[in-house]
Amino acid sequence: MTMIEDTQVFVSHFGKEANQPEIISGLQSLAKLYAISVEDLYIKWEQFSCQKPHSFTTINVRSLDLFKQFLQNDIEKRANSSINNSANTSSTSSSIKVPKTLKGINGNASLYGFNIPKTPIVNKKRKLGASKDNQTSDNSIKLEFTPDDQSSTPNSSVKMEGSAAKKAALSTSLSRAGYDENKTGNVMDSLNVNNLEVADGLTMPEDITFEVKPRIQVINDQEKYKFRTMRQNLVECSDLLDDQIDQFLKLIKESFSLADSEFGDPAVQSQADIYAVGRIVPDSPQADGFLNPESLSLETSRISGIGKRIRLNLEHIQETSLFCGQIVALKGKNANGDYFLVEEVLNTPYPDFPLTSSEELNEFQSLMKNQTTKTIVTSGPYTSQNDFNLDFLTEFVERVNTKMKPHVLVMFGPFIDVTDPRIMSGNLPIFKDMKVQPKTLDELFVKLITPILRTIHPSIQVILIPSTKDAISTHASYPQDAFDRKSLQLPKNFKCLTNPSTFQINEAYVGCSNVDIFKDLKEVTKGSQTLLSNRFDRISEHVLQQRRYYPQFPGSIKKVTLPNPASKNNNSPESKIYKHISGADLEVSYLGLTEFVSNVSPDIIIIPSELYPFARVVKNVIMINPGRFIKPNGDNGSFAQISIKCPDSTDPLLTKIDGEDELYLHNIWKRSRVDIITN
Repeated sequence: MTMIEDTQVFVSHFGKEANQPEIISGLQSLAKLYAISVEDLYIKWEQFSCQKPHSFTTINVRSLDLFKQFLQNDIEKRANSSINNSANTSSTSSSIKVPKTLKGINGNASLYGFNIPKTPIVNKKRKLGASKDNQTSDNSIKLEFTPDDQSSTPNSSVKMEGSAAKKAALSTSLSRAGYDENKTGNVMDSLNVNNLEVADGLTMPEDITFEVKPRIQVINDQEKYKFRTMRQNLVECSDLLDDQIDQFLKLIKESFSLADSEFGDPAVQSQADIYAVGRIVPDSPQADGFLNPESLSLETSRISGIGKRIRLNLEHIQETSLFCGQIVALKGKNANGDYFLVEEVLNTPYPDFPLTSSEELNEFQSLMKNQTTKTIVTSGPYTSQNDFNLDFLTEFVERVNTKMKPHVLVMFGPFIDVTDPRIMSGNLPIFKDMKVQPKTLDELFVKLITPILRTIHPSIQVILIPSTKDAISTHASYPQDAFDRKSLQLPKNFKCLTNPSTFQINEAYVGCSNVDIFKDLKEVTKGSQTLLSNRFDRISEHVLQQRRYYPQFPGSIKKVTLPNPASKNNNSPESKIYKHISGADLEVSYLGLTEFVSNVSPDIIIIPSELYPFARVVKNVIMINPGRFIKPNGDNGSFAQISIKCPDSTDPLLTKIDGEDELYLHNIWKRSRVDIITN
């Protein structure tokens, strides 16, 4: 960094007190010594001021000496942290643990990381740089976050590590340990085996124009998901949370025919029984972990109870299942002002089902030529954590084209997982048959995954749904905007939808959400019957009753534990620090986009989960977890295969609704078959 001669730059940041030769000289020396700009130096000064008494925050020669010591201590902490992280992530095959070298003053990166590109600036990409550690045992390229675009050009070459990389010449061997080809195609679970045979799917003549092609229509408004993230407003968040309670209050009144006078504020002491509607919350804001029936409270809205919370007493309740964020209707009383004694937990009504007219059913029947619709559903990640082998995805696409031949292929992300150890550490293999290695994560998708996806037969309609863990997504919160099909260079038979998304495949309503509610939702159960019931069924019922794909609030957080370099006692609570790496990442003010469209339940709800894959019928709705495409250790994953019988208004499996218009319930749960198959 060059010496800054203009003293007004320092005066404009540090104030008139800095307009002294010795102060200006000291600040210039610090800026040059630590290779940071004046603006970044002032940010460090603000951090220093927040930690010191007021007498030390006035800029003078004495405070500059303390400020210099503060900067030096900060660098030492970062250096120790870097050494610990390098020791933890170094290759196990190497007997020598080499700590990661910090860049010097003349290097590109600031020691404080101020110039690292910040989202949502698109042009500042994460570049693939070269590691200078020649003792690394694996042949890889280093995924590095470039501090400034001016220091590296798009045409800069990618350096390889070590002499072994030069000998490999882009021919890295990718292992297939753990993957068993004999297990491929085995049926793990089936739903409605006796109702329907597996659909034949598309016929593949040389002509790519097919008469049999199901109609896909998106139901939810995709444009509403294009909001800017990390700009949450507390007023908007509180308004939405209140609105959720008020909407359920109206629903309960209509469903149970209750008068306004029968509802009251549960936080107000009263000897009379009342009905109260609110949100289940922990009794302590600091609560973290599993709850129990004695640690729950009810949060009211500003209209029904000025937002107060009251502790719940569930001793009179025999069977129930509650969770944080659940909106419930309770009957009871607050006799002593300390707690609300619950006498009854009202059963929240389920949403209505979609209807289709006879004209539309006949149109879909003619469109499908009386053939059964076949849909394949997969969920990422599409590589194991052992290597970045995409041969599994290539073989799967080949089977899709030659054997399975589905009409529709639904693929959930993540396609490039940000929690993958290789992505987190920046170590990726040298890709064979590729002259120019990818320099950004977007290029990684375009050069490696896009060519595989483009081989899918053009008559197969493909739907891509992102994940909050997708490295190629510019929208990392839930609800989540769709991928940009053109930037990913995907053909027109691909449709990129939002997360969550609701769409129709002919008459069937399909709801998709790519946040793992089955794993995240932590219930508080009471009663033997509730505890012995299937947990997947209970959570599915919660999703339907709450009319939201992710009803838990607050959302889950996935974090890793790291050693605290500043702690001297390894057994103290301060000896560990927690780093957030993923989670539900809820955008609270936009959670209305995660609700069922028009309060209508989909016929099929697909929510991928890390838990065991399944297909179940819950309250006449098919709930599907297709499972992971490939397991983290490289073992065979799974996918779901859905066969839906062609609609026919004369079919007794369809239920006609009484009325002037000829409207029919779809009864997809009767007219379909779901198979969970090993990949």
